[in-house]
Amino acid sequence: MALSRYCSRLITCLGTTCLCFLLHLPSTAQSPTPVPSVFPPPTVPALQQPFTFKNSSSLLVSDWIWLDGHPLFQIAATKGNLSERQQTVQYNLQTIQQSYLKSNAIDPQVEIRSLNNLPVIYVNQEYLLSITSVDADLRAIELPALASEIKSTLEKALKRSREERQSHYLKQQGTITAAILVGLLIISSVIYFWQKRLTRKTKTVAPSTLDPAPTLLRTRFRDGFNTLLRQALTMIQVALWFGGLLIGLDQFPYTRPLKVWILKSLPIPLTLVLVSVCTYLTIRLSWALVNRFALALTVSPLLTPLASRRIHLRISTIANVLKGIAVPVWGSIGVIVALILLKVNVGPLLAGVGLIGVALSLASQSIIKDAINGFLVILEDQFGVGDVIVVGNVSGIVETLNLRITQIRNAEGQLITIPNSEIRIVANLSSEWSRVDLNIPIPYTANVDQMLDLIQSTAISMAEEPDWQPHIIDTPELMGIDDFDHRGLIVKIWIKTQPLQQWAVSRELRRRLKLAFDKANISIPVSQHSLWIYPPET
Repeated sequence: MALSRYCSRLITCLGTTCLCFLLHLPSTAQSPTPVPSVFPPPTVPALQQPFTFKNSSSLLVSDWIWLDGHPLFQIAATKGNLSERQQTVQYNLQTIQQSYLKSNAIDPQVEIRSLNNLPVIYVNQEYLLSITSVDADLRAIELPALASEIKSTLEKALKRSREERQSHYLKQQGTITAAILVGLLIISSVIYFWQKRLTRKTKTVAPSTLDPAPTLLRTRFRDGFNTLLRQALTMIQVALWFGGLLIGLDQFPYTRPLKVWILKSLPIPLTLVLVSVCTYLTIRLSWALVNRFALALTVSPLLTPLASRRIHLRISTIANVLKGIAVPVWGSIGVIVALILLKVNVGPLLAGVGLIGVALSLASQSIIKDAINGFLVILEDQFGVGDVIVVGNVSGIVETLNLRITQIRNAEGQLITIPNSEIRIVANLSSEWSRVDLNIPIPYTANVDQMLDLIQSTAISMAEEPDWQPHIIDTPELMGIDDFDHRGLIVKIWIKTQPLQQWAVSRELRRRLKLAFDKANISIPVSQHSLWIYPPET
């Protein structure tokens, strides 16, 4: 599926470029194709007289006059008259260009005449425009100097217009376009196979929070960096094809105006897309850097296994919180940058946002309490991601911890969300170390000392085995007879284990005790009840 999409994208870009080239290629160099008029004729018949301004606005603005996608010179006018004047001059220039390309003249005849003490430009005896004092003030030069400069620019532009429509030039530009297309295909193929390689390196299954902390952090850093790199490569590939399309359109005089239209009509969408992409990449880069620094902080040969695991869990929790904070921070900065690039005054907007923030803070005091309590939980290391905790009547492993909420997964697989402000008393079952607290019933008729020795020897032999030795920290402690019960005598034993290993150790010890009791012909006592039946009184 990915390969088909990739091929479809390449075929589309190839077809677009070839179509643009073939549709506009002239059959002969002596009879060039007339330039289609993209500007409608002016509504005011002002081809033979200087342009006069309407008093619609006193604000002066300027814009460019274009020929075959090349900017030639600027003209100025009041805000209400600029569009009409530009449309008139542009139409005149296109008419002049078509007449010049149809003629056999090699050099255009550009003249400067005077009308009402203003220089007027004529090309091949056809009126183009009148140069006003507003145009001269825009360039800060005298009227004669500006007229001479525009005359020179027009001569070069019209000569270039004829040269660019010659067959040898079009063939040369077609070769350049084909080379650009081949280069884009090669680069895109390299990027595509690079992305496939990064995809194979990324784990398809997310690592468990019960994995060793260093391994978990390394996996998160590697997967996050690979994902960031793959997404950056995709964006680079799209940018390369978009840039290649613009470069291809710029090679021919027939398609160059289309490139100008694309660039002029898409400033706001392109700005928003660019800011969004940069913001997204910045967020992902921040996540990768946070994971990298977290991994660097956890590497220390001086830490004991217990201290190392606790530090890993704490740093992992802080890293998740920092990554959660990075999203609103960089998102807000991206919005502000986008507004600045769009020339929006952000001062009043920021002031209004500040007032809204104060109002929301007064109305959302519970959220502030959640954030403060979440900050204290992280600062005091009450628990972290990967710990097993008991809060009120719910218990489970912590999967998410941020300033707002804590999410735990219970034994039934249910994800329970708790606001941090609701956490008053919490029991951490996996902080630094854990303990097996096992109560073992033995029959009243059994030899007590023999039973105690059997239980202790079974627990010690298990603790000394290589498979279980890493999970058990200290020698098992036999506390003795703890209670008299209806089932029999209750013997208590404590075993100090690694965090989260108490359940596995207790299950294995129960299995071994059952086998040891069966071997010693001792049955585990069960509850017994006696039923007394009395005859009815007569």
